[in-house]
Amino acid sequence: MKDLMRKLLIKQKILCFSVKALVCFVAFLSFPTVGAVAQSLDSLDRLFTIREIKVDERATRASEARRTALSKAEQEAFDILLRKITQPEGREILPELSVQEKQALISGIEVVEEQASSRRYTATLNVRFEPSSVSQFLARHGVPHVLSTGRGIVALHAHRDGLNEFLWQPNQATADARNTVDWVNRIRQYVFPRGEIRERLAVSYREVAALEAKGDKDIADFHGVQSILMISSIWGAEGDGGTLSYRFFSTDAGVTMENEIQTQGADAQAKALAQMFEAVLEQIDTSWRDQLLVDTGTGGEMAALIPTVDIGVLTNIEKRLGDVTLVRNFKILSVGLPFSRISFEYTGREDQLALALRFAGLSLDMYGDEKMLKLRMPQS
Repeated sequence: MKDLMRKLLIKQKILCFSVKALVCFVAFLSFPTVGAVAQSLDSLDRLFTIREIKVDERATRASEARRTALSKAEQEAFDILLRKITQPEGREILPELSVQEKQALISGIEVVEEQASSRRYTATLNVRFEPSSVSQFLARHGVPHVLSTGRGIVALHAHRDGLNEFLWQPNQATADARNTVDWVNRIRQYVFPRGEIRERLAVSYREVAALEAKGDKDIADFHGVQSILMISSIWGAEGDGGTLSYRFFSTDAGVTMENEIQTQGADAQAKALAQMFEAVLEQIDTSWRDQLLVDTGTGGEMAALIPTVDIGVLTNIEKRLGDVTLVRNFKILSVGLPFSRISFEYTGREDQLALALRFAGLSLDMYGDEKMLKLRMPQS
């Protein structure tokens, strides 16, 4: 009997301590933390910054060449941004903006590198657009657009040219093709393997060529991402050109495609590979835009329960919400066991919010008559 009473007292003390710890912590969590705000800003910055715009202009004076180059960079960046965050059918209904109207949407230009002579100006520039201004412009014309980026993904490419098979080994045609494609200004953040021993042991050429890499999770974990893009291609030379047969598979969204490309000329293989990369990236971007598009003219406010068995769950969910750009004005209304209660405002429809939360590792479900927000269970 004494042992039973002792156990009950210990459990009661632990429960009291947990509640006190949660209540003490609520003062800190009741306000948006610097980390949560920074994550949201970083996500928007990645989405609305067009990087590595290259310019090369000549004029009678270097200053004139620089002005022309910057103006062209702004126009090019605007076109790339629209392709990045909207679907083709949305872009078709947008009005043509003047140079001044496009410039009004830009918040800054970063000069990555530049060179100038008396009559020539060359540079690599990053052009950042103001998210709220761009969103308002698109909302006025009823064009849904992306408000968050997709997760990082490792790109594995198995290529065969005759009897030669390439995965980790350098291949000039593949390298030339990869350098001509814009991998940066995409919905996803692409990572390339470095060919280290751990990577080579995890995945073989034949596995990637068959789109069945058993060690894909090891490769993803090694690069700190959750997804793998596997591309398999075969080049068949024909006369002064050839045919490239390819297929690909994305492990997270199940996006797949196969096709053939015919090209001619001395660099026919590199041209075909470049066209393949563009087609693959556009297919993945289109698929993700379908899921991430947001009607910015709609929105609302939501209250939800959070299962809080400990403080770590609450802080983890807050951190993940900070990376969901659809969510703003996050507040903790109450803290307790087994549930805490939060509220936040959101942009878009509720189904779009639920999808964005899912990409952040959260699930939004019903619990009786109330909404419940919790961490998603990892998939096996």
